[in-house]
Amino acid sequence: MKKIWITLTAILLVFTAAACSSGSNGANENKGNAASPSNEAKETTAPVEEKEAEPVTLKFFTALADRSNGAGKIEQAIIDSYMAENKNVKIEVEALQDEPYKAKIKVYASTDAVPDIIQAWGQTSFIKPLIDNNMLLELNESEFESSNFVPGAKDGFSQDGKLYGLPRGTDFLVIYYNKKLFDDNSLAVPTTTAELLEVSKQLRAKGINPIATNAMEGWSLPIWFEYAAQRHTGDFNKMDAVLKGEGKFTGDADFLAAAQDIAALADSKGLADGFLTADYGTSRNLFGQGQAAMYVMGNWEAGLATDENFPEEFRNNVGAISYPASDKGKTTDVAAWYGGGYAVSKNSKHPEAAVAFLKYFFAPENWAKQVWETGSGTPAQKFDQFLTGNETALQKQLVDIFSAMTSSSGTPVHDNGTDEFKTKVMEAHQKLFGKQITPEQFLAEMDAAVAVLK
Repeated sequence: MKKIWITLTAILLVFTAAACSSGSNGANENKGNAASPSNEAKETTAPVEEKEAEPVTLKFFTALADRSNGAGKIEQAIIDSYMAENKNVKIEVEALQDEPYKAKIKVYASTDAVPDIIQAWGQTSFIKPLIDNNMLLELNESEFESSNFVPGAKDGFSQDGKLYGLPRGTDFLVIYYNKKLFDDNSLAVPTTTAELLEVSKQLRAKGINPIATNAMEGWSLPIWFEYAAQRHTGDFNKMDAVLKGEGKFTGDADFLAAAQDIAALADSKGLADGFLTADYGTSRNLFGQGQAAMYVMGNWEAGLATDENFPEEFRNNVGAISYPASDKGKTTDVAAWYGGGYAVSKNSKHPEAAVAFLKYFFAPENWAKQVWETGSGTPAQKFDQFLTGNETALQKQLVDIFSAMTSSSGTPVHDNGTDEFKTKVMEAHQKLFGKQITPEQFLAEMDAAVAVLK
């Protein structure tokens, strides 16, 4: 996994002294000094007919299923704006949630019918098979220099020195919490892993769901375990070494202790009722409606503070913390990676048009500006110029976590291999969190998953 090292000092400075200024800068200077040719013979030429642009239809396949809120709403707004400015271009959108999306992209790939522009994840398990099977168009990196991607953001979308996709956001896993629920029950927000377990027990004793997450889909649980493991090892790289065959999960005291931490949380009913059957929307709604005190999810949920589908009381009381610390792992050690983005099909009938749209999409004033100003996440582009000082408290907390980061996990563990590996890893975690296997059995299943990579 590649590590993310990003300095955003400028962002913190803008928060303390946001400045907004504009002016004409002489844009409307006097242009009336040209000589008039009224008494001179005028040469006439036949008008040149402009050739009407050829109609183009682009199929756009995305995993931002909600088109009325957050990132999906912004994505659609940029598409609509582009079509309004380019009358000859029609962009047909198909949007599914993550897991149904990933299932259908396999269907498209099997029939050589990959849509013109697709959502892509810069993760080995997703993008490598598409690249290896010559399904993605190589992009010219120089065409996107003005997009101002942060250093390292495009690494996961590259192979053998060639670029095949562009990242949409910088992702990291945090714990959101309902401040009012904590205050009303005289509970302190946890700062250590021991406190996280203890407050979960206290919440459960009061009849309150402690932590919500989308365990049915499975992908959030391995990232959660990476936190638990790093808090014992002090180093995200130790898991990397196992994936490379330089060690095992079984027989390792640190990995066992991490699995025992998760088991203890499960034993104390720290996970929300029915969490194993809760998908992304269900778990988000459970938290947003005040029926769970905490929510383990990515920084893209900055929009929780502005989503009018949730009560105002909740929106005014939602906060975020980094995963609690331990003796070996700090809150500045963050499970962070570059997430979803876009790629162009190698078989697109209109590759130039598809690339032109992506250039428009990633113009800083489009995606980066809008995703930040609406609180819908953290772009993979520099966005300090768009800070106003009027960000929500939740946005500021997320930027503080991001800016304070001293080490990061990189690509999540389950996304560092084949589909079979990913499935085995997610299933092992679902069974551990669901109390269906012991910590020792979990580690054995993780080693069995790693074995399929050899």
